[in-house]
Amino acid sequence: MATSGRGTTTDTSILQFVLGKATYTAPAGCYAALFSATPTADNGTFTELTGGAYARAAVGAGTNLPADWSATTTDATGVWKTNAAAITFPTASAGWTAATGYGLYDASSAGTLLYWGTFGSATTVGSGATASFAAGALKVTEA
Repeated sequence: MATSGRGTTTDTSILQFVLGKATYTAPAGCYAALFSATPTADNGTFTELTGGAYARAAVGAGTNLPADWSATTTDATGVWKTNAAAITFPTASAGWTAATGYGLYDASSAGTLLYWGTFGSATTVGSGATASFAAGALKVTEA
């Protein structure tokens, strides 16, 4: 991934929590989205794919449980976790616009953007194909 970050609402919630101004409750759900336009900063415009049976994919059962994510790892790239199991999107009924990045949301539609990232190169999903992240392939980093 070339670029990644937290959504601005998540940034605000974590900042308030760390500085003792508010409590923080982890989101009850977690869903992966694919973007056809991904900015290089948290306040940019994210354009989610649409059409061709596209829908967000649940991470685990969509309930954001500890078992849905790897243990926390720390190395030279930062602190990170990966998805514990494959995250699978619906089979495309028509070709999807090329995906340039992803987002993690707290809901299967609308909701709050938790984290986002870009791909090294755009990925196209053709009609009849199924997009997925293999277990361990989606790396969420705190740099």
